[in-house]
Amino acid sequence: MKAEMLNKALAQYEILISYLKIFLITASRLKTEQQAILHQPDKDFKGPYILQDLKDAIETHFKTKHSASHYADMLNISAKALARITKTHFNKTISNLIAERIIIEAKRELYLTNKPIKEIAYELGYDDEYYFSRFFKTNADVSPQLYRDTVGYGRASA
Repeated sequence: MKAEMLNKALAQYEILISYLKIFLITASRLKTEQQAILHQPDKDFKGPYILQDLKDAIETHFKTKHSASHYADMLNISAKALARITKTHFNKTISNLIAERIIIEAKRELYLTNKPIKEIAYELGYDDEYYFSRFFKTNADVSPQLYRDTVGYGRASA
């Protein structure tokens, strides 16, 4: 590459680009090989599988199960072990993951529908609309009504 940079011949830039591509591909291959060696899967460690199962379980049951212990029981792992794996890989608690999913669904409902907040709260597993509103405000930094008023369906039809 150095010699080519000094050579002011025809198609110099095209050759330099080709050399650069070859260099980057080779570097990517080396990195992939090194990571494969460094990250040999531990036979006793079932983190990634458990995490995928946890994400699937949250996706399926977030409307009815809001407790981390429910998910640990579903996955046949202790709550403490699941919490440790989750904290290591996601840097979040199980409760944070559940809350994020609930908030995503609540925002979707508030944005796309004109359902009363009480109905949305009930569909997401909250019997008390005021508890849901506090939960939403804590996690989204805005009340459900204010969220709907600023970005929701009702704003578009007004």
